[in-house]
Amino acid sequence: MDIVYKNKTVRFRVINPDAPLNTLMTNLRHAVGADGKLIFDFPSIDSTGAPLDYFFGKEDPEVHEVRVLRPKVGKDDQTLADYQVRNGDKVFLVPDPFPG
Repeated sequence: MDIVYKNKTVRFRVINPDAPLNTLMTNLRHAVGADGKLIFDFPSIDSTGAPLDYFFGKEDPEVHEVRVLRPKVGKDDQTLADYQVRNGDKVFLVPDPFPG
């Protein structure tokens, strides 16, 4: 799958589509490239100083808007499989400010 954040697209292979989205996001935050540097820069605050959280998003083909893939629905962890995300799909990293 291709993960897009800001102006950068990186291809990842989905090994376990049933892993919780929270686990995948944690792994992505710590993923390093061949150069030994973090693949994506995840600022912890936005330009206004509000803390940021990050979610995966997928484009809705009917309205062409990115819809956030929530990591939990109720008490249930959600996975890529729950949102029908497969290898070859494009997902986006969506920063989400939350009140501090």
